Amino acid sequence: MTSESTPRLSGVSGVVLTVRFLTELALLAGLAVAGAHLGGGLVLSIVYAVLLPLAAAAVWGMFIAPRARRRLPEPARFLVEFVLFAVTGVVLGLVGWLVAGVALAVVGIGVAALTRRFAKDG
Repeated sequence: MTSESTPRLSGVSGVVLTVRFLTELALLAGLAVAGAHLGGGLVLSIVYAVLLPLAAAAVWGMFIAPRARRRLPEPARFLVEFVLFAVTGVVLGLVGWLVAGVALAVVGIGVAALTRRFAKDG
């Protein structure tokens, strides 16, 4: 057991950061679903379903994540987040998941904006 206390999420910032995490997971899941539908066969479907979320996670980890070594400053970080959610929404729409794509893009971009307002440096 360590003597260091773990910071707790509370109030509006805690809710925003929790929802942000859920939208990040939804982004990855959306890319996996879209990738699975993009493939021309079983093997390509699996490859795309793995590579698309992996690429997004790599971009997120390098440029957006709070502990990223090359974390972008605002507003560039918000722009990258915006593009990731928008592209995921478009790709989902192209494979026939239009409502899910629009919902993911709108909610993801909205939560990204709320993060800047209520959970500074989140």
